[in-house]
Amino acid sequence: MAVITIDIFSDVICPWCFIGYLDLKKAISLYQKTYPGGSKDDFQLSWKPYFLDQEEPKERELINDRMHRRMDAKMVHGAQTRLQRIGAGLGVDFKFGGYIGSSRLAHRLLHIVEAEMGGVMQSKVSEMLFRYQLEREEDVSQLETLVKAGVEVGLEEGVVRGWLGGEGEDGRWSGLGEVIEEEAKGAREGEVKGVPHYVIGGKHHIDGAVDIAEFFEKVVEVREGRGGEGTISTGFGC
Repeated sequence: MAVITIDIFSDVICPWCFIGYLDLKKAISLYQKTYPGGSKDDFQLSWKPYFLDQEEPKERELINDRMHRRMDAKMVHGAQTRLQRIGAGLGVDFKFGGYIGSSRLAHRLLHIVEAEMGGVMQSKVSEMLFRYQLEREEDVSQLETLVKAGVEVGLEEGVVRGWLGGEGEDGRWSGLGEVIEEEAKGAREGEVKGVPHYVIGGKHHIDGAVDIAEFFEKVVEVREGRGGEGTISTGFGC
């Protein structure tokens, strides 16, 4: 059995991060079904923070307003149409009418979930946050949205509120906000110039949401010890 690690640099407000993750899941499933001995290999995913808004927004705003503030109307229409077309193929119904705000609290939740419950639950929470923000038009900058998302994947409401409302019973989450900010800053100053960004096996980088075949090929390279270090920059991203 081989252990294959995948670090996922992502922001929960990025639609391409959601698309990329769903394609990555399909690639892993394909690998486990078709690669010799692949069903016994262990994939360990870890979500890492990245902030599309380097400076934390003071207020939330409508997604449509945010997009029109950054692009002209024709570009917004094209971007939304492309996302809806690609999303439909993955069973995702992208919507753009909800509010969007700071993702800091959501990243805090993801960090704590991994530390307390492991990477499998962290991935479940991350996917649910994408669905709340990008399909259900519920703003993941809001505490109540994060609590609902956590409960939906099996976490206890009181536990989630405790994690996000303070430092934890023994104070171990004191200063976590600063830790996450530094981690995100370090990623941006390193090789992560946008999201999604994947590091497979500790050294093989994929920049952007690539298709299932590219994910599959890179995983096989890592499994077989082939391919050199470097970054593939072929996918869409935020």
